[in-house]
Amino acid sequence: MRSLLRLKKFLKPYWPLIATSALLAIPLSALRLAPAPLLKYVVNDLLVSKNARMLWLFPVAIIGIYVVNFVVRFFHYYLLRVVVARVNQNIKNELFEHLLGLSADYFTTRSTGTLMSRVAVDPQYIDQGIASINTIVREPLTFIMLFGYALSLNWKLTIITFVIFPPLAWVFSATGKALKRYIGRLTEENAKLYSATQEAFGGVRVVKSFGLEKYVRRKFRERNQSFTRFALKIAAIEEAAHPLVELLTAFVLAAMIYYGGSQVVSGVMTAGDLLAFFAAFALMLNPLRVMNDVNIKVHQTAAACDRIGEILDWKTNIPEAKDAAPISRIESGIELRSISFAYPDAPERDILKDISLRIPHGKVVAVVGASGAGKSSLASLIPRVFDVTAGQILVDGKDIRTLRTADLRKMIAVVSQDVFLFNDTIEENIRCGRLSATREEVRQAARSAHAFDFIETLPDGFGTVIGDRGQKLSGGERQRISIARAFLRGAPVLILDEATSSLDTESERAVQGALEELMRDRTTLVIAHRLSTIRNADHIIVVRDGRIVEEGRHEELVSLGGDYARFHAL
Repeated sequence: MRSLLRLKKFLKPYWPLIATSALLAIPLSALRLAPAPLLKYVVNDLLVSKNARMLWLFPVAIIGIYVVNFVVRFFHYYLLRVVVARVNQNIKNELFEHLLGLSADYFTTRSTGTLMSRVAVDPQYIDQGIASINTIVREPLTFIMLFGYALSLNWKLTIITFVIFPPLAWVFSATGKALKRYIGRLTEENAKLYSATQEAFGGVRVVKSFGLEKYVRRKFRERNQSFTRFALKIAAIEEAAHPLVELLTAFVLAAMIYYGGSQVVSGVMTAGDLLAFFAAFALMLNPLRVMNDVNIKVHQTAAACDRIGEILDWKTNIPEAKDAAPISRIESGIELRSISFAYPDAPERDILKDISLRIPHGKVVAVVGASGAGKSSLASLIPRVFDVTAGQILVDGKDIRTLRTADLRKMIAVVSQDVFLFNDTIEENIRCGRLSATREEVRQAARSAHAFDFIETLPDGFGTVIGDRGQKLSGGERQRISIARAFLRGAPVLILDEATSSLDTESERAVQGALEELMRDRTTLVIAHRLSTIRNADHIIVVRDGRIVEEGRHEELVSLGGDYARFHAL
């Protein structure tokens, strides 16, 4: 299948292990054949002929066969288990790293649960397919050896077994196609189930505060019901396929018993030969059953490969220029030249319209406006979280799309109203501002952000693990950790997006002094609706419905009696 070819690059480093495991299938298949001829000699040479000298030989032969089988089987299976584990690891790494490298619009149009399902669940289906590689080699080989031995015993009786192959081929084909279709749907429903779970657990405070338990339970049950419906359809196909294979073999077995029995009665075959033939046929049934399982797993793997391939085919919408220029400092400042912006999933709705703005080096420019005016969207354009849909953003006269994105982002520190912290220690969360920072530099950043004192009162101080998204801290404490991170980054450009919105009056007063120190000699963009944070800005613009409606200094805007004056009065 074409879908399975996507695994080639992941399997390539492990071909020696795969080949060794496959070669071990030859002696393992021969060992599995051994009971059939052994049974023949037990009946003919021991039970019928009553040869006492052979009595000790057969137990020794059985033990010897299974000792060799233990060694061969261990390496045959274990080598492929190593491949499965490493390929699973590599696929998850590549999926995660690829998703992390995509532009932000992929994460605004798809639920987190869906993406989590792709990374966590789909590789498990691929595990099953890779684990079937030695089965695909071993079982047909075992079948061929057993079939050849059966031919040597009685070719006419063996021909009867040919009847089973056409209907078996139809069963494999029909069940495989149906399974691939339903498994695809099952995975989609599983992603929705992940999403419902992630939303409920991630927003548990809102759920509890608003009494939404009934709502989220209903949502989860609906997702779970849909998931279960497809799981049962798959179960029905799988459970019908196995007994159907057995039913088909029963017809062949009945014909063999009748014909083989007549051969023994007429003296053409010995009883030992017939028992050996039946043993060979019984052993032949196992490869057929196993290949039916493999057929199911291969189609599951193919469906998972399609979904993983779909993700790996996604391309970032923030492309890096081929000859992107490095940048390490800002000399003249930042300019927004007639920019417009619409989110990729709603291109017809402009959030920002024909915005022009200069942020000179070392100056503070503030953006004021009501909620939904486009202020935060504007802030996300400077570090290229999104790209403008029209116009240009220039740094020292160079379009940021021509600069190295990693260099550009290193020069920018962001303190946002939506503080994101990792489920890690406070020290590591602050160190995210600059991963190479020393312990003392982390503590100095905390002091500058007026966070040191409250951190020291915690049971484990800087080693305190703060929970998912920092839920063990108050909103103001989380904000100060974020500010400490910005201090540590030491970037020449600072974006403050409602940076004091979560603080009470006392905390805001303390942090405001720290922010003023942080803004010193930096090119700063301040997004705010609380005017106390931007009163002393060098330039202020007022945004309404995505457009600039007023601009100037604080006193000038108050005297105009427009939007800014109304905000000030409120």
